[in-house]
Amino acid sequence: MRSLFDDIEDVEIPADKPPRDKKKILMVVLIVAGVLVLGGGGFAGYHFLWPRKLTERPIPPNQARLMTELQEARDNIDSRTRDIYARIEQFNRMASARGIKPVSFSQVFLQGLSAEEEAALDKLVREERDPSYRGVLRKVVEDMKTIRDLQSQVAELEAKLPDEGIEVKRGDNHLRLARQWLVEKHGLPELRAKELAERLNIMDEGLRPGFRVHFYYDPAKDFFGTWVAQGQADTTPLAVVRARRLNLIRERDAAIARGDDLEQKKAELEEVLAGLRVEIDQLEIRKARLESSVAQLELDKAQALDQLQDRTAELKVAKNSMYYEADLEERLKARGVLRIRNKIEDIGEARFNSHLDLSQQKSFTLKPNQFGIDYISDVRVVPKFLREGREIDLKFGDDGTVEVTVLDEEALRGQRVIFVVKQ
Repeated sequence: MRSLFDDIEDVEIPADKPPRDKKKILMVVLIVAGVLVLGGGGFAGYHFLWPRKLTERPIPPNQARLMTELQEARDNIDSRTRDIYARIEQFNRMASARGIKPVSFSQVFLQGLSAEEEAALDKLVREERDPSYRGVLRKVVEDMKTIRDLQSQVAELEAKLPDEGIEVKRGDNHLRLARQWLVEKHGLPELRAKELAERLNIMDEGLRPGFRVHFYYDPAKDFFGTWVAQGQADTTPLAVVRARRLNLIRERDAAIARGDDLEQKKAELEEVLAGLRVEIDQLEIRKARLESSVAQLELDKAQALDQLQDRTAELKVAKNSMYYEADLEERLKARGVLRIRNKIEDIGEARFNSHLDLSQQKSFTLKPNQFGIDYISDVRVVPKFLREGREIDLKFGDDGTVEVTVLDEEALRGQRVIFVVKQ
């Protein structure tokens, strides 16, 4: 190998190259550029007509390029959705004019949509709401807000959910358990707890040991509720209710059977009743006659009672009265009230006009002017066995009057007495 220090005499200098043909070079460059332009344009046109999926494109170098790419894709989605909706509207206007069945928006997206999703999409279109990406996103945001509100309400309701309930023991009563729970759990007064419990359809009968009774009370709304679960019992509350209902059905059927039997007996009794009505009509005639007789008898009875009352009154007066006559001796003899038998004064057969009812009063007064005299000096009592001071008392006044008082009622009751007045 030669070095830099070798002689250069023996070094051969290559001969000069011949000049190149520039036209040919230019032609080749133009051809290559044309091919590149056609290839690039074809590639760009192909991707314009059949764009690649986002996931098949090169990954953007930064977030700004990514957001631009995603916004363009979103705008394409909205634009195509609006075109689809406008095309459907064109067809439906033509279909309405020709009487053809219209096309719904959901039919375009039928694949992959449930019946509920299809109905929701059609509702958006009917309400003229935006079915595009933005419209759906806005609806999703509204629904999410509604869901959050509902979740908040559910959380509040869960906080108010009842506890595990109370297991029923033998002898427990649903109404008593409800009142006891309200009083002990919420501190309500006994009367208020009783009022709330009696508002409900309490299981007053059939509460079995092992059942579990649950309660719920919302103080804000003053709402109280309760229900019974099976718990550890060998049967369910519904089975107990159904058994009671079945028993009621049997009782109803038995009552219906008894009713049918009663209907038959009723028909028989109606026949008997018809016969009795005939007899009643006949009895009514007899009754009218008897009533006429009874009326006459009642009249006779009333008259007899009046007479009886009068007679009774007279007898009562006669039984309790002392009959008397008082006058001068000559007048008494002239009237036949006083008579002399064997020189003994006696009472005649004449009727006495005056009487003293001893049940009402015990005394009366003899006055001089009754007899046409100025002064009564003495009074003689006939019969003689009535003694002054024992059966009867005579009290002479300074004015010439005499007060007669009965002392022995038994001796003078029904007795006729003459008072012979002396001037």
